[in-house]
Amino acid sequence: MSSVPVYENFINGQFVASATHLDVINPATGVVLSKVPASTAEDVDRALAAARAAQKDWSRKPAIERAGHLRRIAAKLRENVQHLARTITLEQGKVSGLAEVEVNFTADYLDYMAEWARRIEGEIITSDRQNENIFLFRKPLGVVAGILPWNFPFFLIARKMAPALLTGNTLVIKPSEETPNN
Repeated sequence: MSSVPVYENFINGQFVASATHLDVINPATGVVLSKVPASTAEDVDRALAAARAAQKDWSRKPAIERAGHLRRIAAKLRENVQHLARTITLEQGKVSGLAEVEVNFTADYLDYMAEWARRIEGEIITSDRQNENIFLFRKPLGVVAGILPWNFPFFLIARKMAPALLTGNTLVIKPSEETPNN
């Protein structure tokens, strides 16, 4: 009998033990691939508190520095395309060619969003009042919550993560119970 990996929540830079877990099943074979946290309300509160605390420092970083983090993530994805695509295929049943496309497209999307770092601008708007201008500054909102579907689990993480991080926000991601290994 082979053992399956047991994953934990990643909160505030560390893995946090969970009281209970859910089985992740390969839809083609019925084999248990892994066990993932069945997160509690307390786990979510802890993740939100950590994201709120991290957001203050993160928002102070220049957008171009935040973009550098996205580019490094994209590079790591490209280094691990085969492994990541295999994970998608096993847990979702997606054909391997499409899974590879999803991983590569995710890396491309992160690079694309990183390019927007130079485009986060304010505006000077002419007022209706004489001798007055309105200055519009872009500011981060805070913590973003991302709830993911099962169909493109890997790419949709990036769709939520990249714009949030680039614009100075932090986020908490909740994957689908069907495809949480990505």
